[in-house]
Amino acid sequence: MTDAGHALPDTERTARIRTRSLRLRLASVRAVRSARWGFLGSCLSVADILAALVEHLDLADPGGAETPDHDRLVLSKGHAAPALYAAVAGWEGDGTYAALGSPYQGHPNLRFLPGAGMTTGSLGLGVPAAAGLAHGLALRGGSGRVAVVMGDGELQTGIALEGYQWALRAGLRNLLLVVDANGYQSGGTSRGGDGARRMLASTTPAFAAVDGHDLADLDAGIERLLNASAGPAVLWASTVRGSGVPVIEQKPVPMSWIPDDDALGSAEHALGSQLRAAESVLAAFSRRPHADRTVPRRTT
Repeated sequence: MTDAGHALPDTERTARIRTRSLRLRLASVRAVRSARWGFLGSCLSVADILAALVEHLDLADPGGAETPDHDRLVLSKGHAAPALYAAVAGWEGDGTYAALGSPYQGHPNLRFLPGAGMTTGSLGLGVPAAAGLAHGLALRGGSGRVAVVMGDGELQTGIALEGYQWALRAGLRNLLLVVDANGYQSGGTSRGGDGARRMLASTTPAFAAVDGHDLADLDAGIERLLNASAGPAVLWASTVRGSGVPVIEQKPVPMSWIPDDDALGSAEHALGSQLRAAESVLAAFSRRPHADRTVPRRTT
């Protein structure tokens, strides 16, 4: 079922993902509005992806010790950091974004926030870093998996492709690469997106292409690929830059463009209303008989 038009979720898990994705969008708008800096369009395009991944990954508690059996989440497109902070740390997008000494810097930094998965920012570097993490977990005999989220523009960087090719040669079954294919990069629209998708589909042992805003489709794709028998796995998620905030959606503007405060205030109000409605839907599931509810978590 598509999430367009805010249709009611059809399962409890979909309801959880939608509620979380709205929290991520709201936190991102609040953060960028307060700082008057950031890459809001990218935060909004990736929100559903991160919300769905967190549903399936067994991440260490914020501030807790990681083990080889914990999963890792790496945001290669580190400029979308506010959405990651909301996903892994429950951050609500207060005025600490990109502030001096804050753990919530403009890009994820392990020095300030250990739960960030990997220090990222220079585009493309998250892919080889995630491959190294996955290889290390396997060498240690752990069951931990690594999910790395990248933009489609990053596929033009040599280091990302080299990291992917190495992961192929190593046969990393515990690595999932998710492409947030919103069609944009720092210089405008990204080039060669369809060719990159075909290349990934033809080379990886496990591949799926989904609508990155169809929560049921996204959820099913992630679940299948995280449990694939061969790897690395690749999920190509077609998204809309600025999804959920009409004033930003698919505008031919620079990545760092920020609407005026009135527009962001209206977006914050609208997202808050949608979040309250989603929370009501989710709460209704807890009152249903157990047979009507979904059973989440991964298979082994």
